[in-house]
Amino acid sequence: MRVLELSDREEAAAFAAKLFRRWGAEVIKLESPGRAAPPPAADIAVNGGKRRVRLDLAAEGDRAAIERLAATADIVLTDHPVAALDAYRVLDFGAGSNAIRVSITPFGLDGPYRDWPATPSTLLALGGYTWLMGDPGRAPLTMPGNYVAYQAGTYAYLAALAALLGGRQAGTVEVSMLECLASLHQFTDTMWRFEGITRSRHGNRWENLCPTTLLPSADGWYGVNILQNFWFPFAHWIGHPEAAAEGPWATNAGRMADQDAVEEATVKALWDVPRREIFRAGQESWRVPVGFAASLQEVLEDPHLGERESWRETRGIGGEALRVPGSPYRFVGEEAPDEPPVEPFEPAAGVEWREFPAARTATAGDGAPSRPLAGVRVIDLTRIWSGPLATRILGDLGAEVIKVEASTGRGAIFPGATSAHPWNTQGLFNKLSRNKTSVCLDLKSAEGKELFLGLVREADVVIENFSARAMPGLGLGYAALKAANARIVYLAMPAFGMRGPYRDYVGLGPSIEPITGLTALMGYSDSEPRVTSKALTDAMAGTTAASAVINALWRRERTGEGCLVDLSQHECGVGFLAEAFIERQLSGEEPRRMGNAHREYAPQGVYRCEGDDEWVAVACRDDAEWTALCLVLEIGAAPGWATVEGRLRAREAIDAVIEALTTGRAKGELMTALAAARVPAGAVQRPGEYLADRHLAARGYFVELEHPEAGTTPWDGNPVRFDGDRGHARWFAAPCLGGQNRETLSRVLGLDDARIDSLYAHGVLADSPPAPAVD
Repeated sequence: MRVLELSDREEAAAFAAKLFRRWGAEVIKLESPGRAAPPPAADIAVNGGKRRVRLDLAAEGDRAAIERLAATADIVLTDHPVAALDAYRVLDFGAGSNAIRVSITPFGLDGPYRDWPATPSTLLALGGYTWLMGDPGRAPLTMPGNYVAYQAGTYAYLAALAALLGGRQAGTVEVSMLECLASLHQFTDTMWRFEGITRSRHGNRWENLCPTTLLPSADGWYGVNILQNFWFPFAHWIGHPEAAAEGPWATNAGRMADQDAVEEATVKALWDVPRREIFRAGQESWRVPVGFAASLQEVLEDPHLGERESWRETRGIGGEALRVPGSPYRFVGEEAPDEPPVEPFEPAAGVEWREFPAARTATAGDGAPSRPLAGVRVIDLTRIWSGPLATRILGDLGAEVIKVEASTGRGAIFPGATSAHPWNTQGLFNKLSRNKTSVCLDLKSAEGKELFLGLVREADVVIENFSARAMPGLGLGYAALKAANARIVYLAMPAFGMRGPYRDYVGLGPSIEPITGLTALMGYSDSEPRVTSKALTDAMAGTTAASAVINALWRRERTGEGCLVDLSQHECGVGFLAEAFIERQLSGEEPRRMGNAHREYAPQGVYRCEGDDEWVAVACRDDAEWTALCLVLEIGAAPGWATVEGRLRAREAIDAVIEALTTGRAKGELMTALAAARVPAGAVQRPGEYLADRHLAARGYFVELEHPEAGTTPWDGNPVRFDGDRGHARWFAAPCLGGQNRETLSRVLGLDDARIDSLYAHGVLADSPPAPAVD
């Protein structure tokens, strides 16, 4: 496979191309002659193993060369701004050949914000993330790192590879970064839509779970994520056995009402224990989800990551040995892919055209472009968020997803589910389970296991996110599934992977996040670490798992063999911070927490606007954007602020001047005025605001689906367009519990009605939870 990356940045397109290169594709990175050399850490993080070519989009002779090169590629990736795509007809490169052309832009190729400049901080603000991060009464926090670009790059990778897998040749794939963010909320939107609750900032605390937060220890901070099923052992651990099963603390609602006291009791019980010992004891003695706030160096030296060979060796620009995060998933039994060193920024020679084959003729794939996975059957055993997100993405792309679930598997019913069958109208389940069917099956029974293995024989993929010992404990590990179907792709995604010292540890997003190193970067100051309160590693693992399944199916097309895929949610989080880990090794120093400031340009901040708790995110990456900001806000800038270096030195003074001028202005009007002046800006939007965003609405991003019991509801849509189509017309709402028991078992396994009735009678099949016990 050949991938042509047209990009002058180390962001979304570069990350997507890195994923192709990691798994064996030839990648040619085409850069403009006049671009500055990228920062070394960013360069090493995403450009290893790529060939570098310097050609000018604006030069007629170079355009002919680019066209010839694009015509030999399978994939053409670009994240050039929309203005450049238009001016230089970038998406025309490779037209007429078999190249699939992929654009990644902040807002997509049309809509009111189409031409607006953007940075990660302004996109996070518009996408409803910044509003949720930080402390009440203080400026919201923007998340550091490359989350926005890397998620968009992951979507570009999986969509393009799915298009190839589906036989599609030629055509366009369009990825919007804002829409990627909008699609990756967990329950923020369902709380607003179904309960009328505007989720908000709570520092390190979780919105609706106690204790789920970051707390101080003898030598730093540790994170806890105590769902109701973990409260009993946790209460004993912190010395309150009397509250384990009785009294107000025995329920989450009671603990939420007394949150300060619960956290105080936890801190008092563990105040003199080092954080790593808290992590070990919590996991090994009490088996509860707990993590610790690790420095970047501690992550680099983590024994679990070391034993799993999570770090791959490469070379820096000067030839120094460096460790970079490898793939967060691997095909079990195969060597992990190498991370090749980055080539020098200046290529030694130009393109040798004789190395490339002649252009190939374009052919159309079968079926709708937006359904490249049509014909793929997925057995979905996942729960909570990361796994259901992965299978939802596969279903959105046309796969048949059969959700095999237990009668008790839908968990606690969220308020607002008021139908006669509330388990069928749960907002979070219905959000994550569109384009799926449901078979409610008792996997602990012999007949249930037999039926499940029958489904496996007729499937392409099985995906689950239980603990590493759950499926083998049922007798349904990979060996059993492979015996049923040698071509099965089995993806397991436990919190810490299937092997290593932490293999049997329990982990959920809020407890995993601190161990990735993110809290070493995020916070108001060095003494105030903050977590995102977004269970962010779940979203990272969900998109990564979807891409891993498509990669494994691509592999199967070429080898004829199924495989076991071992994915670690922990390593997904570490991989998204690759640049930070490389910078830590190059500098020899831990980073400082910088609040909303940017390390390389200024100003970047979140500034107060007119109204109660109203804010706007603004960033100036260069002198031109700074000059434009001064004109819009009528700033009489000091002479020393004319350069980036001067503004970095005067960061606090500049922020004070800007906030004094934004405080009396409406955030939406100010954002529009700044964007019109080519200054990146984004209103910090609440859930109800981003769900009504005019740009998302104008682009047809949201989709309405009619559920037989929950009615018609607007949901987040597909952030990817295939030849202009999101695929929404063929989507369907989430299933009722066991709603397709009869149809699926008849169609897939050939069972008749008498057999299915018998399975219901013996409790192997169900379409409702068991009746509550009567005392």
